[in-house]
Amino acid sequence: MRRRDVYIGIDLAANPHRCTGFVAIDSSKLAIVEARCLGDDVEIIERVKFYQNSIVAIDAPFGFGDGFMRNVDRKMISLGYRVFPPGFSHMKNLTMRAQNLVKEFKSLGRVVIETHPKSVLKSSNCKTVDDLAEKLSVKELELIPKNNKHIIDALLAAIASLCYDMGCYLVIEDVDGSIWLVKKLC
Repeated sequence: MRRRDVYIGIDLAANPHRCTGFVAIDSSKLAIVEARCLGDDVEIIERVKFYQNSIVAIDAPFGFGDGFMRNVDRKMISLGYRVFPPGFSHMKNLTMRAQNLVKEFKSLGRVVIETHPKSVLKSSNCKTVDDLAEKLSVKELELIPKNNKHIIDALLAAIASLCYDMGCYLVIEDVDGSIWLVKKLC
C-alpha cells in the first residue's frame, strides 16, 4: 500500500520569471494528472498545497555545504553524474530559492527530497524518459510536451518521488545532503 496520494516533481528555475516545470502523478492510477510551467514561489506553493498527501522531489541543491562544492556533489561526480555545485554563481539563487521552498513544504507536512533529473535517467539505465515512465507503468504521457525540457525534467523528478515511495530508489548521500535517483530498471 502506498503512503502518499500524489508524487510531485519540480524542475525549479532560479528566476521566478522563467518556467519552473511541475508534474504530479496520481499514486493509485500511476497517471500524470498535471504537467505545466509555474512561476513565482506563491504559485508553486499553492500547487503543492492542492495535493495534500504528497512527496515532492525538487531538482535543485537544498544547501551550500561548507563551501563551493558539497561532499554529496563530489560523490555524484565521482560516480559519473554531472551536477553543478551550489557554489557556482548561477546556482546560488537556485539554491536559496530551493531552501525557502523546502522550508515551506516541510511546514505543510510534505516529504521533500532533492533529485537531479538527468542523473535519474542515467541511473535507471533507460534510454529515454518515455522508456523509464513506461517501465514504471506511468500513464498519460501525452500530457508531457516533448518540446519543454523543464516539464520533462519535472516528470523525471516526479518519478524520483514515486520511486522514493515505492522502493525503487537509489540514494547518493553524504554528510551534507542526499540526492534521490532511481535504481537500474532498464
